[in-house]
Amino acid sequence: MGRATMLRKLAGKIFGSDKVIEGGMNAIDKMFFTDEEKSDAKMALLKLYEPFKLAQRYLACIFGIPYALGWFVTLIASFFINVEVQQEILKGDISIVVMIIVGFYFTGGTAESILNAVKGVRK
Repeated sequence: MGRATMLRKLAGKIFGSDKVIEGGMNAIDKMFFTDEEKSDAKMALLKLYEPFKLAQRYLACIFGIPYALGWFVTLIASFFINVEVQQEILKGDISIVVMIIVGFYFTGGTAESILNAVKGVRK
């Protein structure tokens, strides 16, 4: 019989149950993460981000592509007609919405890169 097993049995007799010892050992084990546990936690976190990433792409396509197309059509039309009204529309509230969505799309990766760079400097 190993030393650890003997200590568990002795502690189990002192505290009245082996389950108390097992619970304590499990609690201590949960306090420290191995590299594999950290990797599993990161994978679980990435899985939770999938709907967020899908929403980012969806919003970027729904607003970004028509907005860029609107500017392109306005540019082409400007050679033939006066497009001041179209430019005002594209510069107005819709531009703020598109900038928020583009920020929403790119901020996640940019913020993560900045945080990783700061962590790298601190190491």
